[in-house]
Amino acid sequence: MLKKASAFLIASCCVMSLAWAQANDNWYEGKPISAISFEGLEYIARGQLDTIFSQYKGQKWTYELYLEILQKVYDLEYFSEVSPKAVPTDPEYQYVMLQFTVKERPSVKGIKMVGNSQIRSGDLLFKILLKKGDIYNEVKMKVDQESLRRHYLDQGYAAVKISCEAKTEAGGVVVQFTIQEGKQTVVSRIQFKGNKAFTESVLKKVLSTQEARFLTSGVFKENALEADKAAVHSYYAERGYIDARVEGVAKTVDKKTDASRNLVTLTYTVVEGEQYRYNGVTIVGNQIFSTEELQAKIRLKRGAIMNMVAFEQGFQALADAYFENGYTSNYLNKEEHRDTAEKTLSFKITVVERERSHVEHIIIKGTKNTKDEVILREMLLKPGDVFSKSKFTDSLRNLFNLRYFSSLVPDVRPGSEQDLVDIILNVEEQSTANVQFGVTFSGVGEAGTFPLSLFCQWEEKNFLGKGNEISVNATLGSEAQSLKLGYVERWFLGSPLTVGFDFELTHKNLFVYRAGSYGNGLPHPYTSREQWASSPGLAESFRLKYSRFESAIGAHTGYQWYPRYAVIRVNGGVDFRVVKNFYDKDNNQPFDQTVKEQLNWTSINSFWTSVSFDGRDFAYDPSSGWFLGQRCTFNGLVPFLEKEHSFRSDTKAEFYVTLLNYPVSAVWNLKFVLAFYTGVSVQTYYGRRKSENGKSNGVRSGALVIDGVLVGRGWSEDAKKNTGDLLLHHWIEFRWPLAHGIVSFDFFFDAAMVYNIESQSPNGSSSASSSSSSSSSSTEGLYKMSYGPGLRFTLPQFPLKLAFANTFTSAGGIPKTKKNWNFVLSFTVNNL
Repeated sequence: MLKKASAFLIASCCVMSLAWAQANDNWYEGKPISAISFEGLEYIARGQLDTIFSQYKGQKWTYELYLEILQKVYDLEYFSEVSPKAVPTDPEYQYVMLQFTVKERPSVKGIKMVGNSQIRSGDLLFKILLKKGDIYNEVKMKVDQESLRRHYLDQGYAAVKISCEAKTEAGGVVVQFTIQEGKQTVVSRIQFKGNKAFTESVLKKVLSTQEARFLTSGVFKENALEADKAAVHSYYAERGYIDARVEGVAKTVDKKTDASRNLVTLTYTVVEGEQYRYNGVTIVGNQIFSTEELQAKIRLKRGAIMNMVAFEQGFQALADAYFENGYTSNYLNKEEHRDTAEKTLSFKITVVERERSHVEHIIIKGTKNTKDEVILREMLLKPGDVFSKSKFTDSLRNLFNLRYFSSLVPDVRPGSEQDLVDIILNVEEQSTANVQFGVTFSGVGEAGTFPLSLFCQWEEKNFLGKGNEISVNATLGSEAQSLKLGYVERWFLGSPLTVGFDFELTHKNLFVYRAGSYGNGLPHPYTSREQWASSPGLAESFRLKYSRFESAIGAHTGYQWYPRYAVIRVNGGVDFRVVKNFYDKDNNQPFDQTVKEQLNWTSINSFWTSVSFDGRDFAYDPSSGWFLGQRCTFNGLVPFLEKEHSFRSDTKAEFYVTLLNYPVSAVWNLKFVLAFYTGVSVQTYYGRRKSENGKSNGVRSGALVIDGVLVGRGWSEDAKKNTGDLLLHHWIEFRWPLAHGIVSFDFFFDAAMVYNIESQSPNGSSSASSSSSSSSSSTEGLYKMSYGPGLRFTLPQFPLKLAFANTFTSAGGIPKTKKNWNFVLSFTVNNL
């Protein structure tokens, strides 16, 4: 750090002399910066530096701006030498290029672990910051040395010794960590002395340290002793023993019994003291809130066993009542009053109320790509506002939901005056680009088709660091080709108004039944609806292959509000689509009237609107909260131009509750979440084209369906059997995050039902075949249910679900389960 500061000082002092000498002194002042270039690069990618410094292009040169750029160059810690220079980019000297001639620090050629035998080198490499190809940094090497030492201590190697050195070789530096592991220490026994109120077995359950036995490693961690002592103290304090304490923990180490491990016996010496009861609280000095309001924050009843933990929580809630309303500089003091004869405890809380605190500055640190205004617009607090804890918490939730940052550490510090505060946001950016490409299999069972399709998708959720979204999706196959473009501006004209556009071109080869010749309104060769409904699919000789071309352009907009109880979003959009089918009309006629009508260019337009109330903690991987949404879609906007008109309603509700959130280590919690979902969708048709005999032709485009992927997981039967006008879908998921924000193990129960409202029959079957079920009000046997385990990835770059589903139905209250398990691959779709 001293070398870096000295180099920066020298460069700053000579900025106005030799480094900037050109044809005319100070010619560059006030000139726009056209480019920032780096000469002398060997290992560092130019594109990486261009991304960091692109925000300065176009700005006018000033001395302060130059110092800011130079400081950022040194903060990168990539270079041992930096020589700046101003270069004109045009003969008139109207534009300036900042050119930095640099000497790179050596890169890390390799990393070696020497002496380790109990912990694999791969596991150790995962714990350090330095990686092969990084610019060598001595400070990072020392940090990695300490990180490895802590890792060994966490694994019970209390006597571990680690040294590090950097060896310069041709092509870079080799970093070597030399490790003397020693023997692992495990806890063979835990015992207590001085405990009378609670048994030894009860107190053992409070400790994070456990004895070594089957399925329990019993690894001894020195740093866990203080936490365990605090846990014992809290256990007693919650039960009235306010003076209880752990005087010490004796460690007896046995090095002889086990040749490979040290066995340690831990003896906790406890002083319990007397048990006290709660005798109330007196509050003085309060004027903003009444005494009754503040006393209600402490949820203890007079005469009850004293619970110090609950009292401290109530005292914090009392302080938060002021903090929430901007009184951050208030003074609160609690005094304890004991009655040793009656064994009661009371408190006096003194409040010194001061003026409300206002936000002076919002300071953002750590951004490289994201513009400051993208972060500031998500903040519900602005400079000059009265500070509010709930608005501050909701602002952090908004920033987390952007998914632009891998780390977000907030801080609130005193401002320049007593009643002013500064909000500091320390962020670490993560990749917001999502690139997918590969090969998919489709049409494997279709004769004469090539079953491979190529796809490529690129999506950037923080385009140019301005918080906008852009996406390109292309598919190329023998039976389907598509190109989709999308753009979304999340804050249009500086307000929380979303504006987006979509464009799509699609070509598909599809199959449909040929028109029947029996005059019964059925496809060839069926003579009854029962026969048609029970058929497994299209027979090769009875189907017609046709090509379908679609072109669509859409626009959508939305607005959101941030009341205290939830985020409210209102959205709407329009979609204009033209369709044309191609087939041999002279020799073949399709049964589907819609396919026949679309032989000519046909317009299909739609309008949709939605409203949602979002009370989830995090929209993309919630642990608690709720969501309620309603969406309405109108298909067919022009009566004379469009042949088919329909209305669709989708109602969705979600609820999440955390069952367990236990800190296992400093970076991982054992967490269980229970998630509930229910949805109702209804599709109604009006103004539909009738067949010649006056009856509906039985074919409806866009019908609701159990697809076996997102709805009714595992039910991958013929979609014709699982379509209708009414769709009910419910699921329950038990979620266990294995790596928070990355992957979760889920166990789900899924139930879905489709119903044909017109024929009053489930699953699109005919009314004749379902007369018995339509006469009954019970839905038993109509639901298609499934259950099974799966993995859910929550990374924006990998939003996939992998699951195994066992399907079943119910008859007479008895489940009818299939013996086979179906693999289901789907996408993680979050309601917004």
